[in-house]
Amino acid sequence: ARWTVALSLIAFVGGGLVLDSHLHRGPNGNAGAIASLPLRPAVAGEGAPPQLISQASLWELEQRLRAQALDPMAAYDERALQAPWAAHTQAWLALAASALAQAIVAGTAFLDLEAVVVDGAASPALVRALIEQATQALAAYNWEGLMAPPRLVAGSIGSDARALGGALLPLHAAFAPEHDLFLKLPD
Repeated sequence: ARWTVALSLIAFVGGGLVLDSHLHRGPNGNAGAIASLPLRPAVAGEGAPPQLISQASLWELEQRLRAQALDPMAAYDERALQAPWAAHTQAWLALAASALAQAIVAGTAFLDLEAVVVDGAASPALVRALIEQATQALAAYNWEGLMAPPRLVAGSIGSDARALGGALLPLHAAFAPEHDLFLKLPD
């Protein structure tokens, strides 16, 4: 997909904006900074609304597990969806998927996204579960005025996604003789 948001599901949720196969950072570096998206309108006197980072980060799942005296590192492996972690993971998934769906609807209204790629340090099974629940949450939104929700797809790089992407940027900036060399996708 040419108009995509890449969502990195690591300790703290993050993202990047990819337009026509090119990562865009924006003039202030805010493009794709989905972690900062508010999850409800601000109301005077009530303080700042929560952001996506507070509900869709694996750190939040770690805290839930830690509060139950369970190994918080299970948030990053297959145990997250097994007993005794599964009930706490399911509660986190419901919250994270709802928050992610809200962010996707807002992003689609501004950018006409084709896809959202979810990847990161979580187990592939947890990524699939988040995609499935976020897809269901998207169905509850009013899409009037918008063509359709973007496809949610699992990435294929896994926990190295953020590091590889970050390592590529300075190489591209310093050595790419043409803009498309490293980031070109097949037609």
